[in-house]
Amino acid sequence: MNSTLYYFMILLISLISCKDPLIKQKKNNLLSNEKTKRSIEKDDCFWDSIMQKNGLINILKVDPSLMVDLKYTTEDNFMKKDIYGCLVNCYLQPEVADKLKNAQNYLKTEHPHLSLLIWDGTRPRSVQRYMWDLLDMPDNEKRNFVSNPKYGSVHNYGAAIDLTIFNLKDSMLLDMGTEFDHFSVLAWPIKENEMLKQKRLNEIQINNRKLLRKVMSKAGFSVLKTEWWHFNSLSRSDASKKYSIVEGEIKP
Repeated sequence: MNSTLYYFMILLISLISCKDPLIKQKKNNLLSNEKTKRSIEKDDCFWDSIMQKNGLINILKVDPSLMVDLKYTTEDNFMKKDIYGCLVNCYLQPEVADKLKNAQNYLKTEHPHLSLLIWDGTRPRSVQRYMWDLLDMPDNEKRNFVSNPKYGSVHNYGAAIDLTIFNLKDSMLLDMGTEFDHFSVLAWPIKENEMLKQKRLNEIQINNRKLLRKVMSKAGFSVLKTEWWHFNSLSRSDASKKYSIVEGEIKP
């Protein structure tokens, strides 16, 4: 093989494997979680019992039109590990679930062929601690990926949601420019204008994010400045005054 052909092949391979979301969208037309084929009525996982004892509600029993594809019950997440095991249902505080139902209604009123798709809801603190301990880095760096379980997160109170929008007509996720748990400025709502100028995001991707923010904000959620998929029903301080942290222990 001559040197010119060799370097051409290296360049081609690097382009194909590039993780830039404008070049490659990973499984954008598929749900990652085969477990979600289980019936909504099947809630025999030990996590279901823990959630219910804490007064949380299965979101699909509030609005069956919502879609659920929990990323942490798959290996399709930044940990590359199935964290939740048997859990396939998304649980939230009842008031938060009602807000999410309203957001879905707002979306479907304007766009009947679209649906919110949930990637994560209530996350027990034991799971947060497990994720924290798995990260092999100093604590001050871990905070960039997972909230310190010592203080808890809004997810631990059942008042935060990670989600996107699914196109039912095309059976595809809307293109948001990055995947879930993408930890660079490309995922930061506060950097979108800058990323657009640099052509690292395009107008379609940003408009899709704006649509998600629009319906979630209208329903009473606030956006996280560095994660386009994350929305809080209230602040961590207010959540701690209103709710109790969901604990529970991970089963081997």
